Amino acid sequence: MAQAALVISGFAGAAEHAVEGPAKTSWTMVAPLFRSLGDAERFTVATADGATLPVYALGGKAGGPGLLFGHANGFAAGSYGSWLRGFCTNARVFAFDARGHGGAEWPEGPLDRVFAVDRFADDLADVATAVVARLDGAPCHYAAHSLNAAAALRLAARGGTLPWPAMTLFEPPIFPLPEHPYYAAAVAQQTVLASRSFVRRAEWPSPEALVEVLVKRSAFAGIPAERLAEHCRSTLRPLPDGGYRLACPPEVEAAIFRDHRAADTWARLGQVAVPVHLVGGDPDRGEPGWITAVIADMAESLPSARLTRIEGTGHMMIFEQPAACRDLILDALQLLD
Repeated sequence: MAQAALVISGFAGAAEHAVEGPAKTSWTMVAPLFRSLGDAERFTVATADGATLPVYALGGKAGGPGLLFGHANGFAAGSYGSWLRGFCTNARVFAFDARGHGGAEWPEGPLDRVFAVDRFADDLADVATAVVARLDGAPCHYAAHSLNAAAALRLAARGGTLPWPAMTLFEPPIFPLPEHPYYAAAVAQQTVLASRSFVRRAEWPSPEALVEVLVKRSAFAGIPAERLAEHCRSTLRPLPDGGYRLACPPEVEAAIFRDHRAADTWARLGQVAVPVHLVGGDPDRGEPGWITAVIADMAESLPSARLTRIEGTGHMMIFEQPAACRDLILDALQLLD
């Protein structure tokens, strides 16, 4: 069976969840209700295909504008919890766990269908509708990192009216066209990333054990220990008999990377009608990731876009330079008042 046809269910429903494919893995059901942002108000959004997405209301400025934030692949809303709370004096802040992540539940089916690029775009539309309904007519700004930044561009490129006048997107993984000079390098990098995700260790004795491993990896270098610990607590679900399991199964994380590589979103960027503020890493910091390398051309392909680069950062810029990234969103929120 091809990798793209792997089948895995979400964490709700039957007690055992089997993965079919080159390596079969048995997934024992974990706690049915997991909050990646445990101290926030939680409500859920049900999708047409049977997924259930937790949405967290962090509170904020009464009568103020809304801020909805979307997380990266393999992360969760809670990974950004302390950073997001910094917006509560300026806006009413919301974040959500995407399908396959955090406290979300999702239906059984082939991974290339359940976690298709358009599924994430559909989910974002559903979440946005639920959030805007709670704002009592106040305007909303959308900001996102990586996976859910790509979901926003996919949604916008499909046409229709978005519930926000502009977006701030931190390195959306929109794959360049085959004729792009960086296409081959992007394919190579993304292939390695998907392969490594697929064999990622799924079970851990504690969040602290995961921190000890991640702190040694270059992608997480420079991230303060307390922020890394927050991320690990938000992405590990407790098991009934002790220990923890990644809330985003390795097979799911890898499938998402593969599907975004195959998506045709770049060819549709000319259909994005709202202004987009793209935020990229520093191209002069070592060997840049493929998104950092192509994001200037991405901006050129959008009808109304500007690009800001955060000096000294890579793809994890929100964790590496949280104040600089926060300021960019605060500027956008001021335009809503």
